[in-house]
Amino acid sequence: MKILIIGSGGREHALAWTLSRDSRATKIYAAPGNPGIAEIGTCVPINASNIEEIASFALREHIDLTVVGPEAPLGAGIVDTFRKQKLPIFGPDKSAARIETSKSFAKDLCSRYKIPTPRWETFTDAAVAKRALDRMGPPWVVKADGLASGKGTTVTSERREAETAIQRELEREPRRIVIEEFIDGWEASFTATVSGGRAQWLAPAFQDYKPIFDGDVGPNTGGMGVYAPVLMVTEAIVDKVRRKILDPSVEAMAKENVPFQGVLYLNIIVKHGTEDPRLLEFNARFGDPEAQGIAALVKGGLLTHMREIAENSKRPSLPECASSASVVVVLASKGYPTTPSTGDRITIRKVSQGNVVLFHAGTAIASTGELVTAGGRVLNIVATGPDVESARKDAYSAIGSSVQFPGMQYRRDIGSGQLRRRKLEQIQT
Repeated sequence: MKILIIGSGGREHALAWTLSRDSRATKIYAAPGNPGIAEIGTCVPINASNIEEIASFALREHIDLTVVGPEAPLGAGIVDTFRKQKLPIFGPDKSAARIETSKSFAKDLCSRYKIPTPRWETFTDAAVAKRALDRMGPPWVVKADGLASGKGTTVTSERREAETAIQRELEREPRRIVIEEFIDGWEASFTATVSGGRAQWLAPAFQDYKPIFDGDVGPNTGGMGVYAPVLMVTEAIVDKVRRKILDPSVEAMAKENVPFQGVLYLNIIVKHGTEDPRLLEFNARFGDPEAQGIAALVKGGLLTHMREIAENSKRPSLPECASSASVVVVLASKGYPTTPSTGDRITIRKVSQGNVVLFHAGTAIASTGELVTAGGRVLNIVATGPDVESARKDAYSAIGSSVQFPGMQYRRDIGSGQLRRRKLEQIQT
């Protein structure tokens, strides 16, 4: 089978890597890809937003399955274009992708179908929104309604910061915001696949680390690391997430005539002292870096599973996943997340541990032929092991011995097991 991966980050490298290990995969392409993907496949210089050109390439090369990594092409309707041309593609169509691309759509779905989520209101007028702060907090959670490249949420107990966030986020399209009730609790990420009106868990729940610095301090990022399994995610919580959130959401979308087909990521918060999960947000694609952690656990069958999901199978075969732990540590460039440095030379030595994998996220080949930084999140170190502590030890030991670049920064507490809670300070996600 010929496979095309859309995107250029660590998530896409991880998907290309795990799919390339399937004996049915005869050729891996990526548009546009990155230097890491180029080591296992062919990178095609087509921007992920150029849907028509990507579709033409897929037709010309007789691609058997296209897998969409980032959210923007989904929101722009890449799946609709492919399906019109009878091209197999893994992901939801434009209407269903609104579950991520429009927070007000997702929240309204939750309200109408009694899916547990924090109390919320939507606004298009700054003055009205600012007056609403009196009844919504403090603290306040202000969110851009549409896609904001990971920089659309502010959590703060300072009214001035909340008002600034309202003004800033209303300047983004579609010029609408959501103000949400603040929940003091801990978060977890759940990943399921959906087709034929049915959902199935694809991997264990992960816990991610958004703030840039240890101890959840500093501005939020796209994600500085994840780990699984999460001891706080009990079987009872998983069951509640399934019964109260996942299944009702899939059923609700079918009733709304926007059936979901692809991977559905649920960002869940559990209030401290309870086992009652509430939905914070949906993603209509794999999380990043959750996908990297999942890729390291999948032992086989993901390609078949994705192809069956693309065909809208009611009972797709499930990939085999290892029961071991998985830890992902993100290596970021100097100045990230505000002013990431690019063009810095990267030195990579062969990773000696067989349970450790390195994925490229923001790298490029300079005119000199050297590998250099080309984004905020540069590389991902992924390790597996019998338990989280073993996996995290191997991940961190590989960093010092295998990877170096000027200004490299990373968190040293990924998977440390410390009790974590949302910080009451200005953070943007």
